Amino acid sequence: MGKVVLYIAQSLDGYISREDGSIDWLWDGQDSGTDYGFDAFFNQMDTVILGRKTYEQIFELTSEFPYQSKDVYVVSRTKEGHDSYATFIQPEQILPLLNLLKADKNIWLVGGAQLIDHFVSMGLIDEYHLAIQPTLIGSGISLFKPHQKEQQLNLLRTEKFDDGMIVLTYQLK
Repeated sequence: MGKVVLYIAQSLDGYISREDGSIDWLWDGQDSGTDYGFDAFFNQMDTVILGRKTYEQIFELTSEFPYQSKDVYVVSRTKEGHDSYATFIQPEQILPLLNLLKADKNIWLVGGAQLIDHFVSMGLIDEYHLAIQPTLIGSGISLFKPHQKEQQLNLLRTEKFDDGMIVLTYQLK
């Protein structure tokens, strides 16, 4: 049985980006030789799901699409079909897609904030891998929005790195 995993970095004060979507602060003061367990995580994932804005931002950050070895789905209200890298799905297609994929695939929920909020509110995330960078950016786009639904989690693992980064891994109870 597969699982849906949110693996994401945030600032110590809980933001995944600046107000304008910039993530420049993620690399400030970090050891560029440390992958914080990302490669091992990435190799366990079969499928990547991300929102349209996050998908478009990838092409601003790198010249090579980083998820070419995975099945990629982009949740969008405005795009349909597919391009060279991804299949576009509507928000109402998320649950049927997850029901199909989770039979034997591990799914990485990349972001952005609106999509994460949808998954959290629907209780669709099985594991949370939160990389917390020791940076206070003061304001930005929060990782979690207020929810009416309480969710209890079990701490599976805590990893501390020399540069102050901490990766917390939780599993839905």
